[in-house]
Amino acid sequence: MALMIVLLMNREDTCKVVSFNCKNVKRSVDSIRELCRSCHIIALQETWLLPDELSFLDGIDANFKGMGTSAVDTSSGMLRGRPYGGVALLWKKGAFQQVSVIKSDNPRICAIKIFSNNRSFLVISVYMPTDKSENLPEFTDCLATVSAIITSENIESIYILGDFNAHPGEPFYSELVSFCDEVKWVCADVERLGVQSGSYTFVSEAHGSRRWLDHCLVSNATLDTITNVYVKLDVMWSDHYPLIIECNFTVLNIKSCYKNVLNKVIWGNRNAKQIEMYKNECHERLGSIDLPGHLCECYMSHKVCCIAEHKTVIDKLYKDVIEALKCSAIISNSTQARRKNKIVAGWNRYVSKAHGEARRSYQAWVWYNRPISGPVYDAMIESRRVFKSRLKWCQKNEEQIKFDKMASLHSNKDFKQFWKCTNSMSTKPGLPASIDGVSDPKQIADLFKQLFLVKSPLGPSRSEVEAETMSEPIIIGTKVTAQDVARVIKSMSRGKSPGHDGLSLEHLQHAGSHLPRVLALLFTLCLGHSYLPAELMKTIVVPIVKNKTGNTSDKTNYRPISLATIVAKVLDSLLNTQLDKYVQLHDNQFGFRAGLSTESAILCLKQTVKYYTARDTPVYACFLDLSRAFDLVSYDILWDKLVDMRVPRELISIFKFWYRGQVNSVRWAGALSESYRLECGVRQGGLTSPKLFNLYVNALIDELSSTHIGCHVEGINVNNISYADDMVLLSASPCGLSKLIAVCERYAITHGLKYNAAKSELMVFGVRGKCLPTVPALKLNGNPLKLVNQFKYLGHIITSDFKDGADVERERRALAVRANMIARRFARSSTAVKVTLFRAFCTSFYTSSLWVNYTQKQYSALRVQYNNAFRVLMGLPRYCSASLMFAEARVDSFSAIMRKRAASLISRVRASTNSILAMFASRLDGAYLNHCSALHVFDNM
Repeated sequence: MALMIVLLMNREDTCKVVSFNCKNVKRSVDSIRELCRSCHIIALQETWLLPDELSFLDGIDANFKGMGTSAVDTSSGMLRGRPYGGVALLWKKGAFQQVSVIKSDNPRICAIKIFSNNRSFLVISVYMPTDKSENLPEFTDCLATVSAIITSENIESIYILGDFNAHPGEPFYSELVSFCDEVKWVCADVERLGVQSGSYTFVSEAHGSRRWLDHCLVSNATLDTITNVYVKLDVMWSDHYPLIIECNFTVLNIKSCYKNVLNKVIWGNRNAKQIEMYKNECHERLGSIDLPGHLCECYMSHKVCCIAEHKTVIDKLYKDVIEALKCSAIISNSTQARRKNKIVAGWNRYVSKAHGEARRSYQAWVWYNRPISGPVYDAMIESRRVFKSRLKWCQKNEEQIKFDKMASLHSNKDFKQFWKCTNSMSTKPGLPASIDGVSDPKQIADLFKQLFLVKSPLGPSRSEVEAETMSEPIIIGTKVTAQDVARVIKSMSRGKSPGHDGLSLEHLQHAGSHLPRVLALLFTLCLGHSYLPAELMKTIVVPIVKNKTGNTSDKTNYRPISLATIVAKVLDSLLNTQLDKYVQLHDNQFGFRAGLSTESAILCLKQTVKYYTARDTPVYACFLDLSRAFDLVSYDILWDKLVDMRVPRELISIFKFWYRGQVNSVRWAGALSESYRLECGVRQGGLTSPKLFNLYVNALIDELSSTHIGCHVEGINVNNISYADDMVLLSASPCGLSKLIAVCERYAITHGLKYNAAKSELMVFGVRGKCLPTVPALKLNGNPLKLVNQFKYLGHIITSDFKDGADVERERRALAVRANMIARRFARSSTAVKVTLFRAFCTSFYTSSLWVNYTQKQYSALRVQYNNAFRVLMGLPRYCSASLMFAEARVDSFSAIMRKRAASLISRVRASTNSILAMFASRLDGAYLNHCSALHVFDNM
C-alpha cells in the first residue's frame, strides 16, 4: 500500500503520518483509535470493508474524517470467503485548511489533496499485490497510476507510505527501486534507517519470519521534511506493524501568487478576421518603410563597411520593422476583451446567447425604473435564471465540454487545434515563493544570473574590436534573398515562446509579402557592416525546473532556457544553412546531424562490441561526462576553427559581433535581473549552437581516430563514438583505453573543457562463458574511474553481459507511466480521441529496434503491458482478444510495432552515407539479423 501525502498545517509545524496494514479495520479499531491520539494522518490497508460499509471510517474517532475504497465487487453475486483488500485515509479535523478527495478508479488506491498556508500536499494510499511473478504487471500499474495522479495534480511535495509487499533484496523491491529511479522518488524509510538495520514491519503468523514490507516513498522536494522514521511494535491485532513518519512541513515550498500581465502584442488565439486585419496592417506599414538605398551601395562594393553612421541607420530600420509588426498586432487584437476571470468552457456554444438575453432584459428593467413586479420584472428574472443555470451546467461539465471539443476537432481533422487543446489540459506548476531563502523576484532573478554566468577557464577572449582593426578588408560573398527568408520562415515550427519584444513566428508568417524582402535587406546590411542591432541580440533567460519531483526551491534544480527574438532566430537559421556548406564533421560524431540519431550511435557501439566479443576479445569502454560542455566553449578557439574550415570571413565576423554583443537578462515572476554578457559557451537554444559545438570537439574525434589505438572494424576506426558531448571510448585493452583517455585529458585542458570523473564510468564487456578479465585502475584527471556493470547511454541501458532485459524493463515501466497518465486524464474522451492519444504516447518504444538479447518473459511482460494499457484506456474487459481490439480500432499490435521499428532502422542504416553505418549495414550482426527475421521484417522488403 502506498500513501502520498501533501500536508499544510495551520496550527502545527510537525505532523505524524502513519501507514498501517490493519487486517480488518473493525477488528483493529482499538489500535487505530490509539494511533489517532498521536497522529494526524493514518493510511490503512486491508480494511476488508464492503462498499456499503465505508461510512464506518467516519465513526472511528470523533476528531477524524475518513474516506476509502472497497476491493469487493458485491454486484458479482454472493460472496464466498472473507472480504479482502481495501484502502483508506483518515485525517484529523481542523488540522488542515482544506482537504479534497482525489478520484481514483483503481480499488487499490485512494487519495486526498490538502491545502493550507499556500502549501499543497497530495496523499495517495495504495495496497500492493503479493510478491509473485504473475503480479508484477499489476504492481507496476499501481505505481504508474500513482505517478499519473501526481502528474495530473501537478504537485511536487509528496509522501508515499504503505504495504508495498516489497522486502529488500526480493523482486518487487528491485522493481520498486527501479521505478523510483525513473520517476525520481526516494524510499525514505530505507534511506533513513538503512537497508542493513534489521528493521521489519511484518511478522509471519505461520513461521515467524520477519520482513520489511511497508515503506515510505517521497519526492526529493519532501525528503528534507522527514525528521524521524520508526516502526511501532506494540500492536497486537495485525501481523503488520505501523510505520510512523514524523515530518516538519515548514520547510516545504510555498507557491508564488504572481500572475502574468496581458500583453496584446503576443499572438495568442486569433480568428480569421483578426489575422486578415493583421496582414493588411502589416502590408501597409512595412510597405511604407524607407529603405536606405545608399547603404546597399556598401554591400555592392563587396567589402565590409566600417562607417559608424550606417549602423545608426540599420538600428532604425530594425526598429521600424519591429514597430510595424507590434502595432499591427495590437490593432488587430483590439477586439479581444481583457479577461479578468477564468474562461468558461462552452461559453460561446451554451451560455453566450442566454447571457446576451439576460443583459438586454436587465437593461430594459433598468429603463423602466426597476419595477418589482410585472412582465418586465418577470422577463428579467427568467432570463437571469436561464443564464445562471446554463453557466452552472458548463462549470459542472467543464471537463466533458473540453473532451467534446477535442472529439470535434479530431473528426474535422483539425489536428493542430486538437493537440493545442490536448496540451492545454495539462496544468503548469506555479513558481515557488522563495529560492535558496530569497523571496524577492528581482533578487531571485539576480541569484539565477550568478548561477548561469560562466567564466572561461582559459581567461577572457581577445580584443572585442578585432573586426575594426583588421588590416585586410573583408570581401563579402554571402547573399541573403527574400526567397531565402521566406523559406526559413515557412520551415520554422510554431508555438514557441516569444522573446522580449513579444513577437513570435506567427507574426512573421502572417505579415504579408513585404516582410521577406525587408528582412532580406536588413540581414544583407548587417552582413555588409559586420553589425547587428542591440535589440535583436537581447535575450531573456528563463529558469526551468529540471526535476519536477525535486526541490523547486533549490536553485541547482533549474536549467536556463533562452528566449531570443524571432528575427534573431530567422537570421540564425540562415547562418546555419551557410555553415552546412563549409563545416565538415567526422563520421564518429552522431549528434545533431541529419539522418543520424541516438539509435545510430547506440547501434554502432553495440555492433563494435559484438564484433570483438564474438572473436573472444573483451572490450573496455569508458563513458565520459563533460561538465557544462556547451557553456565552456572558448570563442577565440572557436573562431580559429571556423577559419580553418574556410568559412567566409563575413560570417565569422557576424558571429563574433553577435557573441560579444548579446545581452542576457534572467526573468523570474515578471522581474528582470541585471543584464550580463556571454564570456564563453555557445548560445543556449541557438540553431547554429549544436553545429558550432560539434566543430569545437571535432578535432578531438579526429585525433582519437588518427591514433589507431582501440577498436577497429573492417579497417574503420571506432575507438570513439560521440553524440554531441556524450562520448564513449572503446579499446580491446586497458592500456589502449588509458592512452585514449590521456588524449581526451590533454584536449580538455587546451580547450577549456572539464571532465567529471564522478559521472564518468568504466565498463568491461566480457566474452560469453569466460570470467571478466582483471581490470587495472584507470584514472581520469587523477581520479579513479568507477567500474560498473550497467550504464544508461543516451537513454538506453547498456549492461556488461550485453543483455537487453534491463532496457526492456525500463521501457515497460515508462509505458506504464504514460498509459496511466492518458487513461486518467482522458478517461471521458471519445474513442477516436483515445486512439489518437494512444498512438502518440504508447506506440513509441525507444530503441526497441536494438533489442536482441532478452528473455521471452521480459518481452512478453512488455507486450502484456501494451495490451493492458489499451484495454484500460478503452474500458475493455481484461481478457478480451488483443488482436481483435487492435484490428477494430485500426491500431498496430505490439508485434506489428516491433516489426516496423526494426525494418525502419535497417532501412535507415542501409541508406545512410555515414561511413561507420555503411560498414555495419554491409555486415549486420548475425544475432540482429536473426532477430529481425524472426519478426518477419523482410517479408515485404
